[in-house]
Amino acid sequence: MVIIAVDDEKLALDNLVESIRKVSPGSEVFGFREPEDALAFVEVNPCNAAFLDIEMRGMHGVELAERMKQCSPGINIIFTTGYSEYQGQAFDLHASGYILKPVTPEKVQRELGDLRNPVIAGAAKT
Repeated sequence: MVIIAVDDEKLALDNLVESIRKVSPGSEVFGFREPEDALAFVEVNPCNAAFLDIEMRGMHGVELAERMKQCSPGINIIFTTGYSEYQGQAFDLHASGYILKPVTPEKVQRELGDLRNPVIAGAAKT
C-alpha cells in the first residue's frame, strides 16, 4: 500500500507518519509539509490513501482532497484535524475517514481497517 501524509506542522507530520508506519509496516509512507508537493506526487504516483490535515498554509485540506480525487478517483482520503466542524465537508467528499487530533496509532489503525475503497494486496492503485 502507498500512503501519503500531509501536515504543515513538522511535529504533527512526524507523529502522523510514525503512527502510519507503526500500524502498516509493509506500506510505503511519504510525508509532505507542503500541500502542493503532495498533489504533485499523487499526480504521477499511484497512491492508495492520503491522511490530510485540514487547516494548512497555502492550500486548505478540503481543496487538496478535491484536487487529489480529480487525478486519482480511488484514493482514500482520511482527514486529520483538530476541528470537528469540517465533518460535513468530509462527508460530502466521500472521505474514507476523519481523525480528530491528536493522532494515535489506534485511530490510524481504525481508519486503515475500514477504507471506503479497499486496497487489493499487491495493487498500487484502487
